[in-house]
Amino acid sequence: MSTVDLMLLGVLIQKPMNAYEMKKEMEHRNINKWVKISSPSVYKNLVKLYKSEYIDGETVREGEMPEKTIYTINEKGRNYFMQLMHQYSENPGTIYVDFCAFISNLYCVDHETGLKMIEMLQDRLAFKLDTVENQLERMDGVSFYGTSVITLYSQMYTVFCNWIEDFKKGYNDPNKNS
Repeated sequence: MSTVDLMLLGVLIQKPMNAYEMKKEMEHRNINKWVKISSPSVYKNLVKLYKSEYIDGETVREGEMPEKTIYTINEKGRNYFMQLMHQYSENPGTIYVDFCAFISNLYCVDHETGLKMIEMLQDRLAFKLDTVENQLERMDGVSFYGTSVITLYSQMYTVFCNWIEDFKKGYNDPNKNS
């Protein structure tokens, strides 16, 4: 399964585009904020989709501009898109929270240092929550689906902020922290 393939095919279902336009569309929709997708992966996956015959490419030149390839999703690509949609609806995947590695190793540092680190994490989570909530406030004209994804991130960061507050209390409780 490839989230990058799914996002690229979804964009191409809307209209044919060249690689640069697709990259800009991903940036415009803030897709890189909620799906692990980079500019190099856009280009790499487009080539892979083309070689796998999920998309067609037509090289065009407009005036004195350099040649560019306009990609279009074909029937095989639409079928692959639907296959990916079914796979992700049936298996949403596992959510890995990177800071769990930090939490699980706190016993290796002295209490005061650990508490400072927890407070730093707490500040960073609050900052991320504020960032996502500010993004939500500026989403006029963004699709229901895009807004829904950002709302999901807002709710997740709210959970993380509440959780870290509870964790910090437990960390400071000598009866729990052993």
